[in-house]
Amino acid sequence: MYLKRLLNAALCTLLTTSVLAFTPTAAQINQFQNLPKAQQEALAKQYGIDLSSMNLPSNATGALPQQAPMVESTMSATDENLVADEKDQETTDTKGLTKFGYDVLKGDAQGFTVVDNLPVPLDYQMGPGDSVSVQTFGKTSANYELTIDRDGRLNIPDLGPISAAGQTFAQLRDQISRVFKQKVIGVDVSIAMGSMRTMQVYIVGEVQQPGSYNVNALTTITQALVATGGVKETGSLRHIQLKRKGKVVREFDLYDLILNGDTANDVRLSAGDTLFVPALRSTIELAGEVQRPAIYELKNTTSLDQLLTISGGATPQAYLSKVSVRRMTAEGVKQFTVDLTKAEGRRFGVRAGDQIQLFKASSSLRGAIAVRGDVVRQGAMAYQAGMRISDVIGSIEDDLKPSADLTYALLVREYNQDKDIEVYQFNLSNALQYKDSRDNLALQEKDQIFVFSNGLDTAYWDSLNKPQAKPSRSEGVPDQVSTSNQWKASENIPLSDREYVDTETGALIKQVSTTELDTAQVDDISSLARNRQANREALLQPIIERLLEQSSLGAPAALIEISGAVKFPGTYPLAKNGNLSSLIAAAGGLTEDAYLRSAELTRREKVSNYGRTVNRQIGFSLQDALTGKYPVSLRPQDNIMIRTQPGYQKDLVVELQGEVVFPGKYAFQRGETLKDVIERAGGFTPFAYPEGAVLSRERLKRQEKERIDFLTAQLKQEISAMSLRRQNTSASTPEQALAIVNQLDQAEPVGRLVIDVKQAMTGDKQANVLLEKGDKLFIPALNPVVSVVGEVQFASHHTFDSHLAVDDYLEAAGGLKRQADSERVYVIKANGSVELPNNSFWFSRNDKPLSPGDTIIVPINTDYMDNLSTLSTATQILYQLGVAWSAVKD
Repeated sequence: MYLKRLLNAALCTLLTTSVLAFTPTAAQINQFQNLPKAQQEALAKQYGIDLSSMNLPSNATGALPQQAPMVESTMSATDENLVADEKDQETTDTKGLTKFGYDVLKGDAQGFTVVDNLPVPLDYQMGPGDSVSVQTFGKTSANYELTIDRDGRLNIPDLGPISAAGQTFAQLRDQISRVFKQKVIGVDVSIAMGSMRTMQVYIVGEVQQPGSYNVNALTTITQALVATGGVKETGSLRHIQLKRKGKVVREFDLYDLILNGDTANDVRLSAGDTLFVPALRSTIELAGEVQRPAIYELKNTTSLDQLLTISGGATPQAYLSKVSVRRMTAEGVKQFTVDLTKAEGRRFGVRAGDQIQLFKASSSLRGAIAVRGDVVRQGAMAYQAGMRISDVIGSIEDDLKPSADLTYALLVREYNQDKDIEVYQFNLSNALQYKDSRDNLALQEKDQIFVFSNGLDTAYWDSLNKPQAKPSRSEGVPDQVSTSNQWKASENIPLSDREYVDTETGALIKQVSTTELDTAQVDDISSLARNRQANREALLQPIIERLLEQSSLGAPAALIEISGAVKFPGTYPLAKNGNLSSLIAAAGGLTEDAYLRSAELTRREKVSNYGRTVNRQIGFSLQDALTGKYPVSLRPQDNIMIRTQPGYQKDLVVELQGEVVFPGKYAFQRGETLKDVIERAGGFTPFAYPEGAVLSRERLKRQEKERIDFLTAQLKQEISAMSLRRQNTSASTPEQALAIVNQLDQAEPVGRLVIDVKQAMTGDKQANVLLEKGDKLFIPALNPVVSVVGEVQFASHHTFDSHLAVDDYLEAAGGLKRQADSERVYVIKANGSVELPNNSFWFSRNDKPLSPGDTIIVPINTDYMDNLSTLSTATQILYQLGVAWSAVKD
């Protein structure tokens, strides 16, 4: 049909402009070739077009007849555009409801649809224009393509004509077979359907593309409607009429096909038939909790129950006792409320224009209780009068996860119509083991049970029988002994000979065994505790928020805070049946440093004379309160402080390295000194050099790190300012200054404390410092070496000579460089102290002689590079960190 419209447009062009000639495109010619020969000639004759002028292939007009197109519209292109505009303007109902059934037939209008290899049913009625393919084989072989002529006869070569019109395909096939068997001896015949005849039908009414269509004899009502683009939403789906010779021969209800799959009335069309889609008569709106909320078309008298059947029925959430029906009447809108649970309500008759809505039933929990948390089956459970905790959670093994906390669980209960809650606490283990215990609480409807987690990694403990993953480190050897130690030996050295340098003290440590466990630090929070804490927070958060929301003047939120020596300090719901013991259980229990003799309760109290609230502190014995000797009553908004034991510290360990009789790690008590631990280690060896002792302390390392970070930030600010002052004549550049900053960023803090061990061993209180957790004491061996580093020609180490002064060692190192700061040369002593030169000469040999292990530092002259005042401090820190133990390590 597309080609026909093009030919029509071309013809109009030829009539209006004689100088223009029609030249079809290749696609148009290809479509024209697919038409049967008779239609090609008819179209060409109708529009006065010479087939030879279209440059058709030689076999185009002589080809065998093709299958007839299933639907071919005779509508003009202008009409199609108008239909498309009307289709775009169609919208759904303003309430979001769509009209039911129209999408089944909706589609693009098909102007030309060729149906190839369409199977022909045996009851197909033959008529003029139909063709059959006859193949004979046996004595003679031949192929015939026979077409029924206008008189209804089929002319068989050499055998004559036979009557064919009006017979079914099966009857005609049998007749042809009998004719060949009677008149031709020794020949078998095979008969198949060829091309089908084309007939014209009319499709009018409320369709997307009305008009006349050329169809084949197999076309049904629905196929024709689909080809027109579907039915408009103003058309009826339940009263489609098939008219033949002016009479309605069949009325088609599309709902029968969509809802029941009934195709009894979807009959085939005949030549000259008219398919008429009338206007939509009456509709009804059905919304809410139904399977297919939509706008439905009514047919005859319909009850509310029948309408629900058409919509697929109500959803399980629908509230059927009160269905809303709004009806437009002459007096106005009337409201009906129908009970679909009763027969009278189901028989309620609906009318055109009714608006029906099924509401959702209430989602409130009725006749049930809920279980949350670390249980095997979370969710609601049917409630029965007299139920207790043990009836809901019957078994620890079957109903609880392995990670369930058996010491702390909550019961949340709504106690009024405002849905205010109160909380009860119980011991889950007692409730399940002792049915008559006070922990086995009686339940009420809508109660919610919260089971907390103990943080256990069940994924690990449930896989004991499975092969465990191997350590990721190769050969089971740790990459590092600690965060501050690194391997010095290569990989091919035996394990027993591995050595590393302790960067904090400079000691060379021989690793004689690799069996030390690389476990987490004892002062770190375990992953189990973190999991337990996270679970508590997740389950308690909504409960606490709800208690805060329902609080009011004179009724404070039932919350209580506990802090201090408990595992999980924080804010907890104050249980109706709670006491101090249950509160401590909620907080995970006491820690090992809890002080039982004294605790403190802070309570808010109103001062009646002034009408204001004050905090009052109440001291009590924690031990007496827990044993019940002097119980403590709790109130909302109380604050309990559990004190820690005075002076309590755990894991106090100091490490002795170097020249002591028994080096190693020693546990100590608070108050012990250097002398005490050295004596416990057997004292010094004969090779010890106490003057060069190095004491590294964690607290000092943190302070050094803070100082380095502060200095780095300050330097970067000064460098940024210098980059803006590019007009200066300094020889240095910001890039050169940044090199020093980068060195400072990479510097590791040592945390060295300058000590005098020899004086400490004499019992001097000032020198005999107290030990702290994590201290490392290194007693080096005597090393008669003086080091010269910094801005000298050749940084080197020299044998100690008591007769040589500082300038002698500088000359031995090749002298100072041009950028050396000769006025600020200083000496780092073996014990970490720093000495400066006198104003008149380097050092007085009588007052401050050099000692073995000393290091002479020649700093860089920052004025030589630039006027960055902070660089001087930075370089001094770098030298101190770099050579603090350079003498003893070499």
